[in-house]
Amino acid sequence: MVVLLALLWSVWASAASGPDTLFVSMSQTVHLRFASELKYVNLGSRVLVAKIVDGSKDFVAVKAREAFDFCTSMSCLESNGQMHTFLVAYREHPERLEVDTRLSPSTAGTAVSAVSAPALAPADSLFLSSLSNIATMKQELYHIGTSGYGLQILCENIFYKDDVLYLVVSVQNSSAVSYEMSTPRFAVESSRRTKRGLQYEKAVFPKQIYWLGSVAPSSEGRLIFTFDKIALVKGQVFRVYFYEKGGARNLVMTLNMDDVNKAKRI
Repeated sequence: MVVLLALLWSVWASAASGPDTLFVSMSQTVHLRFASELKYVNLGSRVLVAKIVDGSKDFVAVKAREAFDFCTSMSCLESNGQMHTFLVAYREHPERLEVDTRLSPSTAGTAVSAVSAPALAPADSLFLSSLSNIATMKQELYHIGTSGYGLQILCENIFYKDDVLYLVVSVQNSSAVSYEMSTPRFAVESSRRTKRGLQYEKAVFPKQIYWLGSVAPSSEGRLIFTFDKIALVKGQVFRVYFYEKGGARNLVMTLNMDDVNKAKRI
């Protein structure tokens, strides 16, 4: 009996710390990004629910149907033949809501800086250096932003690099309480609302999100979002919905058609 308990505990401990462990909850959705289109998704238990995201077949969304106290699994097969298998455990507030399987385990789904990053392959080091340069670019936009609750969120830059759209955002927290961010929601919407709501709305999923985390009082944070090409037509806007994790300080930032369609290339 003691041996069995020890074995179960070792499996659970491995799930809690392993690089391929997913933590899911009932209230928050975890999105996984893959290098190619998904052909097959298998769930190890009925306590999980997953869906390949419509219009973006290399994304899968995962949630828990109910809280559970055991470790289960999830497997995903890509069209390029690569199979990914994860251990899955329950956590009410998962630390990672965006997991990019294309990155190495040391960087996937995390927000690391060039200073605090662990030892990486040369290509990864160059990538993080480039990312740091983008984050410290001089602010070029001043008309896009939102504020409230002692917070100010500004879009400082938007541009294309290697056919990838980069959105650089700063978060200034002048309140007395830390602002811990959940994963924002992105959507192309009609610019006008009717009594019945929006005439048009389409969810947009970022390729990557960098430096999503907590902004301490009287400090500033910086975020970078990357997207596949976005094109707006007349009457459409691109909106970013920022949510506070466990709180109600939620803000919305709107980019108009010219902001997105006329983004410069570097």
